[in-house]
Amino acid sequence: MKEISPKEIQEILLHFSNSIEGIRSESELLWDLVHNCISILGLEDAVVYVVDSSGKKLEQKAAFGQKNPKEKEILNPIKIPLGEGVTGKVAENGIPIIIKDNSKNPDYIQDVKFMKSEIAVPLMLEGKVIGVLDSENSQADYFSQQHLQIFLAIASIYSGQIARIRAERHTEEILQEKIQIEKKANNLQMQAISAQLSPHFVFNSLNAVQHFIVLEDKARSLKFLSLFGKLLRYFLTTIQEEKIEVAKEIQMLDWYLQIQFMRYREKFKYKLAQKGLEDFPNAQIPGIIVQSLIENLLESHIYKSDGNLKINIDFRILEKEVLMNVAMQYPDAEQNKNKKREYTSTLPPWEEYVNLLNEIRPYTIKTEVSENTAVSSEMHLKTIEITFPNIG
Repeated sequence: MKEISPKEIQEILLHFSNSIEGIRSESELLWDLVHNCISILGLEDAVVYVVDSSGKKLEQKAAFGQKNPKEKEILNPIKIPLGEGVTGKVAENGIPIIIKDNSKNPDYIQDVKFMKSEIAVPLMLEGKVIGVLDSENSQADYFSQQHLQIFLAIASIYSGQIARIRAERHTEEILQEKIQIEKKANNLQMQAISAQLSPHFVFNSLNAVQHFIVLEDKARSLKFLSLFGKLLRYFLTTIQEEKIEVAKEIQMLDWYLQIQFMRYREKFKYKLAQKGLEDFPNAQIPGIIVQSLIENLLESHIYKSDGNLKINIDFRILEKEVLMNVAMQYPDAEQNKNKKREYTSTLPPWEEYVNLLNEIRPYTIKTEVSENTAVSSEMHLKTIEITFPNIG
């Protein structure tokens, strides 16, 4: 191999630098690299390996020569574990290498056909190996120290462009993620409106008022209207709020249960209790979940009840979290299999709200649902525990 003059080296590197301008795809960049290695350096072949997502193997991503039967296609692409073969060792230790004679090299991994000499240099990004540029030749002792210097310079040029491409891609991914989170947040808000002001709840409440009026039960009519008005006012004033004071949520739940108790009368009994609110009066939790959970439980099981449905709700307010425990005793569905209302399939999906809030906000809302069928031959016990972060 003839000596390459400093001016020729400068022109070679300038060509490689100019070649990458405008390339915004990492795949296109790697194909450009191997193509230039062949066309500018006059090599027999060139292969670029990239460390895979596991960080444990090299993948062939671009090749020219014996591995490239047609444009931008690799013949039987292989994966090489880090530490194995010439390229695997370079990827593992980040040290470039020239092999003069592969017949004497125990680390040599033959791919398409045996090649006598080889050169491999790492592609580095922020001090880590992200890939390897490798070339083999049919002649022994083909690659020189000049080749090594040129390969290292080329690797540096292309590694810098890979860094820019990945940074741009990361920025775009973050932007798209923010857009998706915003969409989900808007969807959550719409679901909150639908859950809290569901046509079913409003319609049935108005029917209940009409029923009391027809019965000329003035006291119950006025009480129901008062509770219903408070509940609507609460929903309308908090509908834009993502976090709600626990004290207000408990008050809302009390109004809601009173309304449902007036509607269903002997169908169910309830208890609502709290502990710790005096110590942490400003405690706050994410909204939507409490009311949607209780409505879901109550409306899903009230039609089975002959007065034997019981629901106990207990809040425990701590410095960093708020614990909500719901224990509901309800009749076996098999005993009431002919009693069913289709609208229950449209009830608020409280678990979906929990999952969505955990996904789009820095919350860790934990839930645990358990059922005990051994209460009696006809009764079941469902327990739901929710641990909210105290975000007050």
